[in-house]
Amino acid sequence: MTPKERLRLLWRAAQAARGKADDAELRRQFLDRARKSGLTAAIGRHGEEDVAHVVDWALRGRDPWGSTEFSNG
Repeated sequence: MTPKERLRLLWRAAQAARGKADDAELRRQFLDRARKSGLTAAIGRHGEEDVAHVVDWALRGRDPWGSTEFSNG
């Protein structure tokens, strides 16, 4: 699975978790998971920042890729 696909899965999980805990706690947990799984390292130099951005968008119910980026699922 590519880092982009892994990031999309993390986004979906964070979006599903919306409202189940405080946003700050969810953000911390998802960033920790991304670090421990090696996702931030796989993304590269700005991995931590990119993951934080995607998690923030998920917690707001937004899709950072738009509707066509992953049109095939």
